[in-house]
Amino acid sequence: MITVHGLLGVPSAELRIAATAADWVVGGRRHLDALDVAPECRITLGALRQAVDQLADLPEKAQVVVVASGDPLYFGVVRSLRAHGLQTEVVTAPSSIAAAFAAVALPWDDATVVSVHGRPLAAAVNLARALPKVAVFTSAENGIQELAAGLAGLKRWFVLAERLGEPDERVRVLNAAAAAVTQPLEPNVVLILAAPPAELDPDWPGTVAAPARPSRPQVSAAAAVAFARLLPEPGEMLWASGPLGAEVAALAAWAQAAVLHEPSAEASTKEPTPDLMVADASDVLTLLDGRSPRAIVLTGEASVDPPGAYRWNREGIGDHQLTTGVPR
Repeated sequence: MITVHGLLGVPSAELRIAATAADWVVGGRRHLDALDVAPECRITLGALRQAVDQLADLPEKAQVVVVASGDPLYFGVVRSLRAHGLQTEVVTAPSSIAAAFAAVALPWDDATVVSVHGRPLAAAVNLARALPKVAVFTSAENGIQELAAGLAGLKRWFVLAERLGEPDERVRVLNAAAAAVTQPLEPNVVLILAAPPAELDPDWPGTVAAPARPSRPQVSAAAAVAFARLLPEPGEMLWASGPLGAEVAALAAWAQAAVLHEPSAEASTKEPTPDLMVADASDVLTLLDGRSPRAIVLTGEASVDPPGAYRWNREGIGDHQLTTGVPR
């Protein structure tokens, strides 16, 4: 039988008893050391797939304890075990994300959660550009400094929650400048906020656990067609410029994609333009190249050569010249 125990901080007496009685204990080295697991009873989590394969080969009657950080049902190991046909019992613990929000007394039912643990950083950065409350499962390679660098120039606050549940737990609220140079303790998670946690939250409908979404903006048919060519999603980035740029940017922001908008003297004022403006097209294209699967140019002629990593298409929509780019 496999029992998965969540662990946030110091092991409980229940977990210690279970680990002592088990034939095998699976976990990270720091968890196994904290539980004083004998070397011959250890399966150390490095590459998760190898550990799961070892579990699948164990006798059915073997008593196995798997120790997982935080809530093992939330970005956790239970999904991988189930995918391999392994049935488990679960003794959960608070997620480190829940503990981080609790540390600053901030509700998180309207937050977006993303993991960069073994995953690219771009989705987390783009979500934090587009949304006011984003929680990030970090890694040693993709942590608070990398997040702050990816959001340079954007007004954001960072909650750095280090070693949650441990005797040396530390939670700090940092501005962007401080976040960019902070050396964090491991493990940690990061909350990225559009306002300091002490400020009141904006209105939230409270029907679905997700960020509040504004009403769909009313735009011209040409802007709607331009948007439909790419259909940007949360975690992606879109660049809009030219006369239709403001309208396309408003639609992309409504879709909760990150938006870089190059203002134009002829830009429509029908809808409010997203807060983030980038005036230098070459800087925008440098950001896009390798960072985003979506790009759009609405000028008659692009002001600089578009990135080579994209496949570009040009077409006319009414009086407008539309150039769209998708990754090769």
